[in-house]
Amino acid sequence: MSTFRRWGASVLVLLASALLASCVTTHRSTDTVTVSLISFNDFHGNLLPPKTHVMVEDPVTERGVRVPAGGASYLSTLVKQLQAQNPGKTIIVAAGDVINGSPQVSGMFHDEPTIEAMNLLGLSVSSVGNHEFDRGKEELLRMQRGGCSPKSPDGTRGIVGVDTCMNKGKFIGAKFQYLAANVIDQATGKTLLPSYVVRTVGGVKMGFIGVTLKETPAAVMPSGVVGLRFEDEVETVNKLVPVLEQQGVEVVVVLLHQGAAIAADVINDKSCPGFNGDAIKIVDRLDPAVKVVVTGHTHEEFVCRRYGKLITQAGHYGRMVTKIDLVLNTKTRELVEMEASNHVAVNDMMAKDASGKPVPLPEGLKKLEKDPAMEKLVQRYAKLTAKRAKVVVANIAGYLDRKQSASGESTLANVIADAYLAATANASYGAGAAQIAFVNPGGIRSDWNASLKVTAGDLYSVHPFNNNMVTMRLTGEQIRRVLEQQWEQPQPAGGRVLGVSSGFTYTWDASQPEGAAPGQGRRVVADSLKLHGQPIDTFKTYRVTVNSFLAEGGDNFTVFESGSGEQDGMVDREALAAYLRAHQPLSPPVLARIKRLN
Repeated sequence: MSTFRRWGASVLVLLASALLASCVTTHRSTDTVTVSLISFNDFHGNLLPPKTHVMVEDPVTERGVRVPAGGASYLSTLVKQLQAQNPGKTIIVAAGDVINGSPQVSGMFHDEPTIEAMNLLGLSVSSVGNHEFDRGKEELLRMQRGGCSPKSPDGTRGIVGVDTCMNKGKFIGAKFQYLAANVIDQATGKTLLPSYVVRTVGGVKMGFIGVTLKETPAAVMPSGVVGLRFEDEVETVNKLVPVLEQQGVEVVVVLLHQGAAIAADVINDKSCPGFNGDAIKIVDRLDPAVKVVVTGHTHEEFVCRRYGKLITQAGHYGRMVTKIDLVLNTKTRELVEMEASNHVAVNDMMAKDASGKPVPLPEGLKKLEKDPAMEKLVQRYAKLTAKRAKVVVANIAGYLDRKQSASGESTLANVIADAYLAATANASYGAGAAQIAFVNPGGIRSDWNASLKVTAGDLYSVHPFNNNMVTMRLTGEQIRRVLEQQWEQPQPAGGRVLGVSSGFTYTWDASQPEGAAPGQGRRVVADSLKLHGQPIDTFKTYRVTVNSFLAEGGDNFTVFESGSGEQDGMVDREALAAYLRAHQPLSPPVLARIKRLN
């Protein structure tokens, strides 16, 4: 039976229609009250519609349709429609990564535009995510409290000197409250930001606890978390539950920036096939008083139930939100019912079928109108960046994307690794010129598959982090260890395969177990590492370039921290731009650098 038929045509109607505005309360008993949450996660500064779609099943054809979704103006309209279903009894929350890793329209202005947009949206509370720490704790605190970005040594602020405090020279900061219950400032011994907040919604006292993944130090540039300690998520939450109960809190909600996934092709498959992930290990050990867990980090979409708890996630980039209805008995104050569905922020782009052919929207879905106030904000920043964003950096001869082959290669990762190498292998480095380069897949945030012209905006969308090139000395054995770390604990299931530069090749064996303890991996085939066809010598030293995120041990690649003779280079995005210009029109590289056995 199809996913759609399991849940009925009302699923799609729920996604985009405001016709159900009164259904929340009219069919409830008079001795109950319904309060609602509208939640989202991993917005990452996507004020403009992202170049991605949400897969929705058409009730007529029973085929998947890629529905265009996202953009702050459409998201705002959707949120208002959902609020109207339960007026005065709805609160908006998020589960982290609201900022950073952002497109140019927000990132160019230090993500101040996104904070402004969230204020306008009515966001009330959010947990911090790992990307909230990309620019360090002081910048996160500035996002909360306001103030202009610090001046650089030349006396200017930001990238071009005028990209902060764009509202009459001011930035007021977040009107919503960031929560960081498990993030300890070691200098004070206290949490960097509040652990929880209590909000009264529709007469119901609700407690919100915000936590991020305890592995955050391995997921961001280490300099971003200097002086901070990240504690266990479960222990942190369970200690706070009694504190909230003593304050008369009736519903405890955890905003958890850690994720999971289900094996479903379309949204709202509430049978939750193949439900798995790190968030589940956390949820299963939470105090029974926790009834709702809003998750993030994995950019997935699901509404699942497990051991009496409702667990949700709303994709990423503001393409959808979760509407959660909680029904309480007004006499006993007990939670008697929980319902939730994900709703798509349908924008005005063209829907497509699985093959990419334009098709009508599925029955029951309608394009949303732009919210005028939000659109005014978005367009102001869009116009400020438009001239720069539209500049064509280079031409390419074929699409480049992040889709990995069976061995773990992708055309875009290969090109970026080649760009890193080209930027640090020149004569100015002398004997220190690089021979090999690596790039982390998480640092590649978008694809180039819409046009054969790469603009400055495209460049920023793909590589937004402003990391520097770092060239270091590693022995052949250390390089082998780096490659084993792709599958060793605590890497995610399936591993995290690095992009490698041209001339470097190796083979790995999928029949060998992944998830080995650090230093115990055996997936890389002995003697398979080669540079320009010559075997890598275990004891010989090689010059290797990575970005500063990896150089500081990011994504658990701690071997890079042991590199010696470090030499800083240009910003990674500038290196990529220079490489594209020098090789245009660049053809997609052949995926033959990494070989997989079994």
